[in-house]
Amino acid sequence: MNKKTVVILVFVLILFAAFAALTQEAGFFSPSAGADISAGWVRPAEWFRSNAGGMALEESQSSFTALRNEYALAVIFAHHSEVPDFLLPYYDDYLLELRRLYKNGIQIRTQWILKDSGGNIRVNAVFSASNDANAQTDHSINTEGGAGFIEIFDSNSLLLTEYRYFENGAKSRVDYEFNDNHLISSVISRSDSDDNYIRMYADSYRYNRSSSLRAIERVFYNDMQPDEEPFVINFPGRLMETAGDIFISERINVYPDFFGDAALENNKIVYETDERGRVLSQTFYDERNNVIWVIQNTWQNNRITSTLKNEDGVLFLAEYEYSSDGDKLLEKNYRNGVLERIVRSEGNFEYEELYINNIMVMTAVWEDGRKISESRAR
Repeated sequence: MNKKTVVILVFVLILFAAFAALTQEAGFFSPSAGADISAGWVRPAEWFRSNAGGMALEESQSSFTALRNEYALAVIFAHHSEVPDFLLPYYDDYLLELRRLYKNGIQIRTQWILKDSGGNIRVNAVFSASNDANAQTDHSINTEGGAGFIEIFDSNSLLLTEYRYFENGAKSRVDYEFNDNHLISSVISRSDSDDNYIRMYADSYRYNRSSSLRAIERVFYNDMQPDEEPFVINFPGRLMETAGDIFISERINVYPDFFGDAALENNKIVYETDERGRVLSQTFYDERNNVIWVIQNTWQNNRITSTLKNEDGVLFLAEYEYSSDGDKLLEKNYRNGVLERIVRSEGNFEYEELYINNIMVMTAVWEDGRKISESRAR
């Protein structure tokens, strides 16, 4: 082989290598361009400056550059062998996008996104680092004892099932049902000691002719205590994103401690809402459809300023005050117009005062929900 041939061959190899690098960077071999990921055409990790929510804010040239930020995000179009064991029951020849979030150089969260050939998300799973500390080498992560969730979507991007995992080991499941893209029901279940999901309660959603949500009816399948927090209305996350400012998505704090009631099997609650999805009233029925109590909520912008409960003619009133940031600063509780309780919030601390006949008789200090002191008033 003469020198001229060698030079031409080297030149051709250099061109081929350059072409391969350019086409890879341009996305020709990425899953979004329709490449067969099972054949091994996967892109290297892309690194970004991120925030605490895991958003890709700014692309970085390397992992070293990205990890110099407080938050960094690695996005990887991975091979199907990277699908962890706990997601295999939901896998169906999907494309895998793997996202790892770092804080100060330490991985704190992993997200798996499974997409079908049309680019629709079919499975979305997120777990904290306590679950996937070995995610880069061990793909059969343990979902016990850590916070996270798994979302299952249909081909129209409607959320069908949502699994939630809590740090205390508890697990819940929400099954959603749609009719013409309108959410018509959600069934909430909780896992027992044998890892079986037991139905706790179900919500049915009613709409007016303009498709605005007007009422929600909740039916209980099991006896539930107040500390189990059954009074949380469930909506699919994508529904709330699509609705934007139409619905009030923050959690509704309408049950101070002295409102607590145990919900028994076959009891139900009917929620009446306004056009923005704000709960205006709640009516609690027993198994014979008798009214146990009625609650009326008063709103100012996106905050509840007072909640009035009528139970057998006894009126329980809770009033709230908020900071400019929307944090609750003060709560006052009355029974038939007589003050019984005041709670002031300052950061992680709450200062509780109990009253009898409008005279303060006891004070307590709470830190992060735990009582640290209690004293009787002289």
